[in-house]
Amino acid sequence: MQENDEKRIERTVVWLDAKLVPRMDGWLAADNCKNRSEFINKALRFYMGYLGTEDNTAYLSQAILTAIQGTLDDNNNRLCRILFKCAVELNMLCHTIAAHFRADPIHTRELRAYAVDEVKRTNGQVSFENAVRSQRRIEPDDAWPGSY
Repeated sequence: MQENDEKRIERTVVWLDAKLVPRMDGWLAADNCKNRSEFINKALRFYMGYLGTEDNTAYLSQAILTAIQGTLDDNNNRLCRILFKCAVELNMLCHTIAAHFRADPIHTRELRAYAVDEVKRTNGQVSFENAVRSQRRIEPDDAWPGSY
């Protein structure tokens, strides 16, 4: 019984923009449609599905989704490479400073607290020049951040 309802068609008059009809005719073969009615049926089903879904990505062009995914993958790879380079530079810097100063653990903890505070305060915009200016303002007796 349900099969008969799906096969049943109803004649309806539809008014279309005059420029739309030739465009539709051009897409009939590409969409494997035998006639305009079949094309309009497919288009209406697609559009109603689009309206009825919460996740509209199912109706986006696969080409658009592929392009977006490619861009996101490229950005992710670029960020990973930059983070790796920063980690290498930071590792070199830490070993150089540790070898030069031979700091004890108490001063290291104080310096870490100072660094966390500075990064939060500057929203990560820390530069070598600012660190040099900051160190020049500190008296030699107060060389460690937690001691002032």
